[in-house]
Amino acid sequence: MNAMNRRNLITSLAGTAVVGLLPGAAVAQMRSAPADAAKLPALVGGDFSTATSKLAVHKASNPAVRKFAKLEIAEQAAVAKAFGATPGSAGLRPDQVAIVETLTAATGPEFDRMYVDGQIAGHRELLTIHRRYARNGSDPMARGASLVGVTGIEAHLFLIENLKRQIV
Repeated sequence: MNAMNRRNLITSLAGTAVVGLLPGAAVAQMRSAPADAAKLPALVGGDFSTATSKLAVHKASNPAVRKFAKLEIAEQAAVAKAFGATPGSAGLRPDQVAIVETLTAATGPEFDRMYVDGQIAGHRELLTIHRRYARNGSDPMARGASLVGVTGIEAHLFLIENLKRQIV
């Protein structure tokens, strides 16, 4: 994927609405299954990040946490589109549903800490997934998104780890 196509993709996806994941919902079935099952882990990870970030936009007590959450929602919508899926279509694993339910019950600084810790763990998992897809994925558009995504995920990890030090 050349730089111009990447910029066009990111620009066109920036305003895309994100399909909501309701906290406490059962694990969603695939509504628009990707043609490549190797894409599913990235999509599920993105849906988890989106679901928890949607909570953070409304519940976080720290403005920097809310700002990061908004950034994360937009980015995961772009990744889903690049992977040929509808944002929110992959659903969540049972362990992720439990985390969303726990976050739903949390408030204030406790919520902020739990959200940030979850984002750090989730981004580490996504980093491994996107590195693997960038090397071995069969869809050129998704491989390009993973290649670019790796550096974005590394940057997010830097941001969120610094944010954790600020809210401790």
